[in-house]
Amino acid sequence: MLGAATAGEVTDSGKRNGSKVLRYVMGNPGLSISKDALALDYDAVDALGITYHEETYLEIRRASRLEVWQWFWRHPDQGIQLSIKLGVMGAILGVLGFVTGITPLLLG
Repeated sequence: MLGAATAGEVTDSGKRNGSKVLRYVMGNPGLSISKDALALDYDAVDALGITYHEETYLEIRRASRLEVWQWFWRHPDQGIQLSIKLGVMGAILGVLGFVTGITPLLLG
């Protein structure tokens, strides 16, 4: 299951409370985790609202590009959130500047 996500971005969505967590998935030969098992870090468990040694239903799937952008747009860390917003604003202003600069050449 972990090897199926080649790019590594997956979402763990807790069906109980509808929360989502974006995590990078990779294998670890040092841990004794089988191919049909999953290990989550403490922060993911806390964000999903589940407790240890409790059975729960998780939907593990590859996150779409839009979900990755949305995750970083609403990231709890303000530094990451600000950097993605400034990057998007810079891209929009760059395209606007390009269009403004090339318009006189096309019109004449």
